[in-house]
Amino acid sequence: MNNYVAVIEYDGSNYKGFQYQPGKIKTIQDELQKALSILLGKESFGGFSYSGRTDTGVHAKYQVINFKTDKFLDLYKFKWQLNCLLPEDIVTKDIRLTDEPFDSRKDAKLREYSYFVVNNDFQSAFLKKYSLLVTKRLDVQMMRKAAEMFVGTFDFRSFCSGNFGSGSTIRRIYSFRIRCFSDGLIVFKITASSFLYNMVRIIVGTVLEVGRGKRNLESIDKALKGASRRLAGKIVPAKGLFLTKVIY
Repeated sequence: MNNYVAVIEYDGSNYKGFQYQPGKIKTIQDELQKALSILLGKESFGGFSYSGRTDTGVHAKYQVINFKTDKFLDLYKFKWQLNCLLPEDIVTKDIRLTDEPFDSRKDAKLREYSYFVVNNDFQSAFLKKYSLLVTKRLDVQMMRKAAEMFVGTFDFRSFCSGNFGSGSTIRRIYSFRIRCFSDGLIVFKITASSFLYNMVRIIVGTVLEVGRGKRNLESIDKALKGASRRLAGKIVPAKGLFLTKVIY
C-alpha cells in the first residue's frame, strides 16, 4: 500500500469542527472523505488519519492528514483534482508519498495554535472574520509575563471546558509567544504536544484579562494550582483560532 501525506488549509466558519459527527452535521472530515472517495474509489480508499481535531468555527493553516491506497498517484494532477472537488473553503496545499508506517496523528510531536487579536479602535476589513477586536489598549509586556507562567507541565483543569472524568488534564506547554505588528494585530502562539477542549481559547482569554488590567499575575498561579474553571478567564471566540503548525 502507498501512504500519502497531505497538508490541508481550511476556513472553519461554516463547519461543526473537523471530526466526523453522526447525523447531517457538516464537518471538514466529511468533505475530505467525500472528495477522496470519489477520486480513489471506495475499494482503494479506507479513510484517513489526521493530526488533530479542531472545534466548531476553528480554522487551520496546517492540518496534516494521511491516507493509504494501492494506486500510484500523479501528485500534481491529483492535488488539482482534489481541490476542484473540495468546497472553496477547504484547500489541499501539498501532497506527497511518505513512509508506510507514518501516521499523521500518532507521529505528531508538537502542535502550534495561533490566536489573532486586533488591538485598535476599528476592526480590519480583512481580519474581521478571523480575529477578536479589543479596543482598550493592551499592556503587552504584562501579557508576555503572563504567557511565561503557562510554559511547563501543569494541571490545566482550570483552562478547559467539559467533564473529563478520570482523564488526565495534565499537559505540557513548550512555548507561548506574543507577537505585535504595526497595524494593531497581536498574534498569540502556543505550542504543546496536545491540548484539552477549549484550552487555547481560555488561556488567551485569561492573558487578555491581564492585558486589560482586569487580572493580576498571581491569579494565574492560583488558577494553575486550584484546578477549577471559575479561577480562569473567559473563553474567547473560536473565529480567531488557527491550527498553524504540526511538528513531527
